[in-house]
Amino acid sequence: MSLAGKVAIVTGAGSGIGRATAILLSTNGARVVLAGRRSEPLNDTLSELEQKRGFVVKADISKIDDARRLVDETLREFGELDILVNNAGVEAPYKQLTDLSEEEWDQVIDTNLKGVFLCSKFAIPAMRVNGGGVITNVASNWGIVAAPYATVYCASKAGVILLTKALAMETAPDRITVNCLCPGDTNAGMELRDLERFSEERRSAIIPKLIPVEHVARAILYLVSAEARMTTATALVIDNGASSGESPRLLNS
Repeated sequence: MSLAGKVAIVTGAGSGIGRATAILLSTNGARVVLAGRRSEPLNDTLSELEQKRGFVVKADISKIDDARRLVDETLREFGELDILVNNAGVEAPYKQLTDLSEEEWDQVIDTNLKGVFLCSKFAIPAMRVNGGGVITNVASNWGIVAAPYATVYCASKAGVILLTKALAMETAPDRITVNCLCPGDTNAGMELRDLERFSEERRSAIIPKLIPVEHVARAILYLVSAEARMTTATALVIDNGASSGESPRLLNS
């Protein structure tokens, strides 16, 4: 899937799905802008890009000025923007809703949902100038099925899914396609850290079933390629079937 000549922004590009996606897009010819809050992991990703075809922008995409600057610097460097991958996200405190602080709620919503809004807000005008573009958002299968003690995370990712669908309808006349992915647990750092609360025996049973981030990156590559030009407003689930069944917590014993 050739992306030769295309310019892509990948947020949260320092690790996990974002890092794997940035490398894959670069391998397929794209010039990639790597965005995130910490420079060191972004520079590590940059070193893996084909001929280092891209650059780093340190930015907190939950802040409007940073989101605007991310797009502005992309246009200043490359003159256009074709692809936006809204991948940046944070994990939520694993606790009951009643124990969540307002600050904890706001941090998750601001990054996972508001960040998608802000980056898209500034990317869309640049894509209109190009005559079209592609936005791909990374949601979660926990935006489709509920999980206890993860209320704010579930709410943020469900918001991304419906934002994706509504935005796809809104930007269709501009020849902009908007889709999202809903991964299950991957072998990225966020999920591995989450497993630390389990016993070694439990972790050893779960880890082999984690989804390689490269699998998710390949799905993103498809969605941002010309082969997916007839695909929009879609939520693609990649979770090894985890969201297909009922929770035993809701069944009578």
